[in-house]
Amino acid sequence: MIPDDPVAFAKNFFDFNAKDYQAEFLRDKDKRIVLRWSRQVGKTTCIALRAIWFALTNQKTLTLIVAPTLRQSMIVSDRIQDFLFSVPKDTEKLLVDRVQRTTIRFKNGSRIIALPNNPQMLRGYTAHQIICDESAFFKEDELVFFSVLYPMLSTTDGTLIASSTPWGKKSVFYRFCQSPDFKKYVVTCEDGIRSGLGTQKGIEETKTLIPLERFQCEYMAEFIEEVDTWLTQSLIVNCIDANLVLYDFQAHPFGEFYVGLDFGKERDFSVAIVSEKQGAILRVVHLHRFPLHTEYASVIGYVKSLQDRWRNIRAVYCDITGVGNYIVEDMVHSGILNVTGVNFTVKSKEEMATILREKMRNGEVKIPYIPTKRLEDVDLTAELNVEKYQLMKTGHIQFSHTVDSHDDVFWACALSCYAAAQSPTVLSGAGVAVIRKREKVDDE
Repeated sequence: MIPDDPVAFAKNFFDFNAKDYQAEFLRDKDKRIVLRWSRQVGKTTCIALRAIWFALTNQKTLTLIVAPTLRQSMIVSDRIQDFLFSVPKDTEKLLVDRVQRTTIRFKNGSRIIALPNNPQMLRGYTAHQIICDESAFFKEDELVFFSVLYPMLSTTDGTLIASSTPWGKKSVFYRFCQSPDFKKYVVTCEDGIRSGLGTQKGIEETKTLIPLERFQCEYMAEFIEEVDTWLTQSLIVNCIDANLVLYDFQAHPFGEFYVGLDFGKERDFSVAIVSEKQGAILRVVHLHRFPLHTEYASVIGYVKSLQDRWRNIRAVYCDITGVGNYIVEDMVHSGILNVTGVNFTVKSKEEMATILREKMRNGEVKIPYIPTKRLEDVDLTAELNVEKYQLMKTGHIQFSHTVDSHDDVFWACALSCYAAAQSPTVLSGAGVAVIRKREKVDDE
């Protein structure tokens, strides 16, 4: 017998003791709900439990889990399956009919399906409950919500739950957070600590590891204004491709590839980003951030191995500021082809950053949405958002980033885009080394 109370259901079936704010959400019968919850306060767990309880207490219903990518929606689906597989086998057999990677079928005819934020893949369903996870990162969010998802609920009087980390005010999620039609739940890391999830010491440590703006968004659940950010949050979201998945280092893909390499060692990271060029479109298909103190020889070896596997890397553009021209010579001597060293100056940075932003504005850059579970994971969307700018009296643009952040991913991406925009002639045989120099007056 399934309890009518979802909190009792979670306790009886899965031994889950809901915190006060979790219990309030689980019991909420509103048809429009928005969740703005900090990381590590049990959001995914509560979404999973609510989806299971709803499916079991409402026969022949469909719950859709929608996220920026299929990988993200399957994180919720995996949590649901973990709960279902944790009950005794005889109970599981009474409740569950069949479990597939993205679809869970129950004995009572209900289903839970995990889908990416892709209008073509979403169309055609009639849903009774739709749970949108990380919905602030939905590309084409107006189309998805108002032309695809809302119509699914019109004949069922179904429930829409939108959850996300705050990200940009030019989004439907932000409008939901301001709308009187939505029941709102805002939970910060401090609420989590008061409920016994996490410690003050842990939060203080987190503050020292990530930029303040990111902490305010991800742990204090705040929307942050973008006054002097080069790549705005809305621009970055518009470049997310729900179907784009990063290639693994061991892959052997076919395509036309361009590598951007930003060298760092002691304070900054070395970062390699690979973009694939398809006509006018650049797709970010590989990203690797090396640990601090990684020797340059190891970074060069990584790029050489990548070029050997991928075969058609047309150009490698690297930052030689601070490391000197010798790094290009070492790369060529190691067998890397078509290497260009770029000395970062006011003009060269402005040129690269402008090319990247204009291509993004024109819809010519596609990036994957990368779910992050640990602080050390590379959050591509956040890393692209760190770069600040101001107009100098000379008319040029000065770029910077806060002392608690790193812009290595941003500049590696800019270098990769710059390499593709330059469309260098590919020569076979010996490696080609080019050092891009600027006049002294341009040096920062």
